[in-house]
Amino acid sequence: MNKVIFTADDYGAIPAIDQGIIKAVNAGKINSVAAFSNHHLFESKIKRLLDECDGRNFEVGCHLTISSGKPISGRKIGLLTRRGTLSLRKGKYFKKYTQMRRTRHVEKELNDLHYELSKQVEQFEKYNIPITHLSSHHNTLFFFKDYHEVFFKVAKENNLAVRSPLNIPKAMNDLYMSMVVLRMFDNMSKENRQRILTHTRSMRSFLAHYDGLPDMPIALNTVHYGPLALPTNNLTNQEVDSFADEKNLSLREELSMDAPEEEVMEYVFHLIDDNYQRLGEYCKQTKFSKSKYTGIDSGYFDSRMAEQRALLNFDLSTLVSFESWKNL
Repeated sequence: MNKVIFTADDYGAIPAIDQGIIKAVNAGKINSVAAFSNHHLFESKIKRLLDECDGRNFEVGCHLTISSGKPISGRKIGLLTRRGTLSLRKGKYFKKYTQMRRTRHVEKELNDLHYELSKQVEQFEKYNIPITHLSSHHNTLFFFKDYHEVFFKVAKENNLAVRSPLNIPKAMNDLYMSMVVLRMFDNMSKENRQRILTHTRSMRSFLAHYDGLPDMPIALNTVHYGPLALPTNNLTNQEVDSFADEKNLSLREELSMDAPEEEVMEYVFHLIDDNYQRLGEYCKQTKFSKSKYTGIDSGYFDSRMAEQRALLNFDLSTLVSFESWKNL
């Protein structure tokens, strides 16, 4: 039986996503939640998760972000500000990940980045919320080698496990990175776009030569995730059911192949409350959210709903054994 960690990403972004994750945890389908600490009303949202899922066996991690919500540190970090120092949008929110920029003041940029990430972790300590691991929203902290080193440094300083930067299916991740670099054309220099591709393609070498790696699963599996191939907001419940069946079949096929006993694979899920009649309302939650939940637009909500339905409506317990981040 495969040892797995099933993680639901993006807790704390908008109410509909939070509700979907809470339902999945209470149904025993998720044993790990990646939560934002820099979004609006973090304290009440994280305490709601713990209160409504009291007695359930799951762990919480910090979903570090430089592309959604506001910086906690208040610093103008290198890639966040329009004027060159981490471009912030109006209202001092992080810009979209496709609008990232690097500065000439690399040392200051990395120091500010380290300070911001540390502050996001400290938010959990502030409210006495124990966490076990770190992940990176949109994988932005895996884009550059020096960002990646800062990510690992924060993990080691806090004695936390991390999400693996090795993605399965690899082809899906390669396509994602190619699209990211293409969409960065107007903001990122050619040299820095090439740095992103170089680091992504040499990830195994980077990990092999990194001294003192944090604990991590063998890889991150995203086979259950992905936008649907139809226009959004016009699907019927039956069509969502059909996509849910396809997603569940892919997951079953992946899990039917026994992994070595000592390996632990993390599977990531992007969920939302499964009520297709309220899809328009959920889209508005993103539009008017004070969290400025960027990078995932309403076009992905039908996919999230199919993931939620697939996960909740099928029993995978005979194929997997949930593992703890603490045991990596």
